[in-house]
Amino acid sequence: MASLLENASELRFYESRAGELDSRGFIPMPRGGPSALAETLHAAGIRSLVCGAVAESYAEHLQRAGIRLSPWIAGNVDHVLEAWLANTLEKLTMPGRRRK
Repeated sequence: MASLLENASELRFYESRAGELDSRGFIPMPRGGPSALAETLHAAGIRSLVCGAVAESYAEHLQRAGIRLSPWIAGNVDHVLEAWLANTLEKLTMPGRRRK
């Protein structure tokens, strides 16, 4: 996982079904800032995004696009996916950051 969403080189997609996550591929991080990212995810039917730190402008665009944001998450992809399935993402919150 990128420590900062805006610096991510790619976006990985997963589909949750019957308590399992299936990989649905990846795309390079869209160029064009927060609106381009929100439009890309919305057009792909993405409803949730788990990420590390995120700038307020990105968070606002994603939320306006109807994408549920789970920011400030740290860890490798496998650990994050396990936490997603177990509904324990808060355990992976970056040090020094409290969940609201």
